[in-house]
Amino acid sequence: MTKPWTLQLAYAAYFGATVTVEAETLEDAIPAAIRCADDNERWKDTDHVTDPFCVAACEGAGGDPWNSETSLPIPDRFAERGEPPIVMVTDPAKPGGGIEVVRGRVLLRFRDDAGTVTAEVSDPPHPPANKPHVTVSLDALGKPHAEVRHGSAVVHILDR
Repeated sequence: MTKPWTLQLAYAAYFGATVTVEAETLEDAIPAAIRCADDNERWKDTDHVTDPFCVAACEGAGGDPWNSETSLPIPDRFAERGEPPIVMVTDPAKPGGGIEVVRGRVLLRFRDDAGTVTAEVSDPPHPPANKPHVTVSLDALGKPHAEVRHGSAVVHILDR
């Protein structure tokens, strides 16, 4: 039996402004460029939009999908970032030993006492807004540890 749902959908439409500023560092240049772009009418529609995605939902007709008491969690596959990739790492003590990525792109780093090895691993297509960086390292006891930043990913470490 069907029932009514109220959903807030969106897509990202991009506007851009190209400006030139003088600064000593990139950290100084970015805020200067933002101020410069905001002070002028340089913003232009880039004609680039994303696929539609769901940002809020609730059950019932005419409900408020943003109400914290009635809003429902959005399944990853319908959210702006999409489903996170799945990363399988076997033999983490050996950088590049065994890596498999399903459903996405990750920047994968292996760290040990000798240094860091970085590789981009992907299984297209991937959601353009999700760009996770996965760092795999060993703790003081030699146990593998994974950290995910700049996006989301499901990481399985199979230690042989």
